[in-house]
Parts: sequence; structure tokens; C-alpha cells
Amino acid sequence: MNVLVVGGAGYIGAHTVQALRERGHKVFVYDNLSTGNLEAVPEDIHFFEGDIRDGNFLRHIFAEYLIDAVVHFAACSLVGESMQDPAKYYNNNVVGTLSLLNAMKGAGVEYLLFSSTAAVYGEPTSLPITETALCQPTNVYGRTKLAIEWSLADYAQAYNLKYTALRYFNAAV
Repeated sequence: MNVLVVGGAGYIGAHTVQALRERGHKVFVYDNLSTGNLEAVPEDIHFFEGDIRDGNFLRHIFAEYLIDAVVHFAACSLVGESMQDPAKYYNNNVVGTLSLLNAMKGAGVEYLLFSSTAAVYGEPTSLPITETALCQPTNVYGRTKLAIEWSLADYAQAYNLKYTALRYFNAAV
């Protein structure tokens, strides 16, 4: 399977790239390097420097490299910063993801694994937090991730997108 990892030069993305390779997938990395590190991308992996809001570039990659699935880690993710600069978060996280989804739809790419966050829950009313807990994010970062999840559900219903959203707290290897 040809897998495009957007945000693949970041911490979680780089570990995912390695895991996908170990399982025999052909992996491509797409990252704007705003927080990622090119040195985290193995030299034999095809790397594209680009922004997820660049739908034309994404469509070109999907077509030329016959991408089958996308793993999406490309997001601004600092809670405090999100409260100070919500425009940055809505533009990159929500608008960027819609650009990615539209490029996928245009290319017939149906599979997406999305890196969401437990911040979509806000302050829990009980512990442990289950997947059925009420989503009431208390910060812009969490709200943008929840908006993306709603978009994924809508795209799944209308366009047959097959997706999984991972809502984790802190990732560590």
C-alpha cells in the first residue's frame, strides 16, 4: 500500500513512518517543516515539502504516486498558542484538513487515519474517559480537532471516506 504521511517529519509522524515501513508499506512524507525536522525522515523515503492547504500540490502527489491512504499528523497543536492566535489554528487545522480531504476525494483516495486529541473532551465529568464521553473542548486547539472530526464524518457519509480518528493524550514511544 502507498501511504502518504502528512506531518511525517514530526515526532509522532516519524515513528509512524518507521512502523509503516516495517510492515512493508511504501511510505511518502509530506510536511511543511514548521515544527517537523527533515532529519527525522529516512533518506530513502520520498519527501515532499509542502503545506496541506496546497490542494494542487496534493492532487499532483496523489495522482503521480498512486497514494492509497493518508495518515494525517499535520496540525498546530499548542493549547496556549491556540487561545492567543485562533486564526492560525482554524486556518491550518480546519482549512488545511478540508484542502487535504478535497484533494483525496478528487484523487479517489478513500482511507484516512487522523491524529485527533483527547482535548476534544474538555474537562472530564468521569474517569476514565471513554470514547462515548461528551465532547466539550475548552480551547481552540480542541475545537479545531473536533471540527475536523465532524468534517470527517460528513465526508464519510457523502463521499465514502473511510477514516479513524485517534484521540490520545500524550504520545510517547
